[in-house]
Amino acid sequence: MNYGKKQLIQKAAIARKQIGIDDEAYMILLKRRYQVDSSTKLNIKQLHDLIHNVYICEMGWKPQPAKIKNPTPTQKKGKGYQGEFVEISDKDPLAKQKRYALILAKKLGWNLYGLDSRCKKQFGVERFVWIREQAHMQTLLKDMQQRCNKRGIDYSTN
Repeated sequence: MNYGKKQLIQKAAIARKQIGIDDEAYMILLKRRYQVDSSTKLNIKQLHDLIHNVYICEMGWKPQPAKIKNPTPTQKKGKGYQGEFVEISDKDPLAKQKRYALILAKKLGWNLYGLDSRCKKQFGVERFVWIREQAHMQTLLKDMQQRCNKRGIDYSTN
């Protein structure tokens, strides 16, 4: 992955914090190795060297994911949804079909993230609720009904 200088400085700062290098030791490291007193004075090649050779190879740093204090349900499960809830506007011309698709997804044991993945792969739409073409909606519903048939699931809304 290609990082810009700003991102490399941020990554170096995160690594330094996770390793636990104090200010004095950091200044000595920068002076000895790069003859500078701040990471902002390093060029991109030097920043790569600092992160890869010093932090990772010499000090054994392994990037750790950020810890979120008191995560919301969205942060626990991913972005965009509060658990398994999604709002479909009555103004959406495909609202009835989308609600029916959600019923079928529930009967099939699918979650919203799986439905989104399916729509992204099949129709190039990031989210299920963003489907705007009638043909896409009909294709999705027909397939879901066939899957219900194969599993012996009643797909009527009664």
